[in-house]
Amino acid sequence: MMLKELYKYDKGRQIFRLIPTETNKLVIEERDRLKKEAFFSCLEIKSGKKIFQDFQFEEKFWIGIEKIYKDVIFFHKFERPDLPNHKGIIAFDIKSQTTLWENQNKFLFASDDKIVFMSNESGITKLFMVDYLNGESFTNPEEFFNLAPQNENYNSYIYSRKISQKELESFIHPDFNKKISDYLIKDYVNFAVKNDLSFYSFHYINEGGTMDNIFFAVDNNGTIVLEEKLNKGLEKLEPESFFIKDDLLFLLFGMTGFGVYQIL
Repeated sequence: MMLKELYKYDKGRQIFRLIPTETNKLVIEERDRLKKEAFFSCLEIKSGKKIFQDFQFEEKFWIGIEKIYKDVIFFHKFERPDLPNHKGIIAFDIKSQTTLWENQNKFLFASDDKIVFMSNESGITKLFMVDYLNGESFTNPEEFFNLAPQNENYNSYIYSRKISQKELESFIHPDFNKKISDYLIKDYVNFAVKNDLSFYSFHYINEGGTMDNIFFAVDNNGTIVLEEKLNKGLEKLEPESFFIKDDLLFLLFGMTGFGVYQIL
């Protein structure tokens, strides 16, 4: 097994969300908390080719991604900037990069080409649904029959699990064990397996007394097929730094960058 680097991405802004879509696209939400601005970009997931980049609405910060459904991004608003409750949806078409429609009610779920909302008028809660492309309401109550949220399918994803150094030493190949024996590993190791490759990410104490975060992809013979330093000079442990979607490995570089690699 081999890994092929497809592309790297870093605009110098904090990556808030990284969302692979079911139509082989990658939606990126970045935020500048000091300037209070959010930026949204979309790439072809394997080529990294730009579909759109640094998109913003008139409201530049108090907006986020509620759901991506069939090449439509549903951006949510907030009841108030100082409250986390979501209210209101802007339906944005990835292909045309245009706003399809808006609705000021509370999003519940998407299913069967429909979007279900909840409204509250004079203390009475009502459910209603609209077409996901044009936002037009359905008036036939029978349309609600057998309509339910679709279960999110995460079978195509692999996320790392935490293992101890003792566990690591009990099963890794001796050649790889020699390679990492000089590292003063801090706490746990993030570990995952895909086909004939094993993936490891851990923090270690560097010469300056802070921590670096390093990643290895290793084959069954103990050969390192990819080595990347993901973070340098850390004062505290960073959260999970990689995940796998289908045949793609995503590495997170610091707060602002990521790399995409194909598992061959």
